[in-house]
Amino acid sequence: MTMNPTKKDFQLAKIFLNHSLQLKSKEKLLITSSDNYATPLVKAVYIEALKLGAYPLVEMQTDFSYQFFQLANNWQLNYIPKEILEARVNWPDAYVRIVAEKNIKELNQIPKEKLLLRSKLLRPYSDKMIDKDRWILTDYPTPAMAQEAGVSLDWLMDFYYRACLVDYEKMKKQLIKIEKILDKGKRVRIIGEKTDLSFSIEGRLAQAAYGERNIPDGEVFLAPLHLTTEGYIYFDMPSSIYSSDVSGIYLEFKKGKVVKARANIGNESLQKIIETDNGARYLGELGIGANYEIKNAMKNTLFDEKIGGTIHLALGRSYKEKHGGAPQGGNESAIHWDIVKDMRKKGSVLYVDGKPLLKEGKLINNL
Repeated sequence: MTMNPTKKDFQLAKIFLNHSLQLKSKEKLLITSSDNYATPLVKAVYIEALKLGAYPLVEMQTDFSYQFFQLANNWQLNYIPKEILEARVNWPDAYVRIVAEKNIKELNQIPKEKLLLRSKLLRPYSDKMIDKDRWILTDYPTPAMAQEAGVSLDWLMDFYYRACLVDYEKMKKQLIKIEKILDKGKRVRIIGEKTDLSFSIEGRLAQAAYGERNIPDGEVFLAPLHLTTEGYIYFDMPSSIYSSDVSGIYLEFKKGKVVKARANIGNESLQKIIETDNGARYLGELGIGANYEIKNAMKNTLFDEKIGGTIHLALGRSYKEKHGGAPQGGNESAIHWDIVKDMRKKGSVLYVDGKPLLKEGKLINNL
């Protein structure tokens, strides 16, 4: 594996810094990566940041999570190095996170209670980063990612750059149209396989996502009024959370709350996740996927939620931003779990105030 950036790495780095972050001279940039698989892209981002006159700092995070969760005592599990975490949030003006997982199933044998406990403790610090405007996240191809998706690494590399190196300005024009329809909307209804779900979006503003925070990108999302959800929905695409596979998820809602939940695979994990806290049983997000370069589920949320012609709903926390979130009255939770539904199937329709916006995978109104 070469450590030198390719032409595509530099193209992608420029998208991160110029389009996504609009990085300026003398600004501080924190670049983090979880494994050396992503070194070519990390190096390209570092070089391009220097060319812009910024100050880049690289943090390569060696993953000893299994050892920590296996051996840590109760005090260690509950201890948080606040000073370090606060510095990581407060020091940079902008943040590039390049995930490159060596083993996606690394924590499969760890009790979910430990993972959920740690997630709750760390969430306030990750939330501070998320609630900032200037961060970008990508998931770089690794052998583990290819195995999880059931594809070759060479295919995955080609797919990754094809999905990431799109015309985000053209995408912006298309997604802004969807954003405006949702902004004016009052109620969403989703019809499909074992699905008839509705909720209010009145007063909430949508966010068109065209490469400002995620790469690859291509979605429009908002926060439903989480107490208004009624009906039932079936998610036919596989999902993964805390190293566990969960698929064939069926949820029923009454007065916003999940009152019935089951999964064909990973049902035990599903039950534990929705018991994380009270907010884990309510919706935090609706998203419409609109990157038509992404066609197949990879069991990777960053990609799957962008599949053109799909929707996703998130159980748990809603974002705080005015656009795409709920500055006031939103759902609070330690989790934010995006689950994808394929709306390309016959009879699948997403309505806004009774008018179809997405029908059998195609956006309506000549979008």
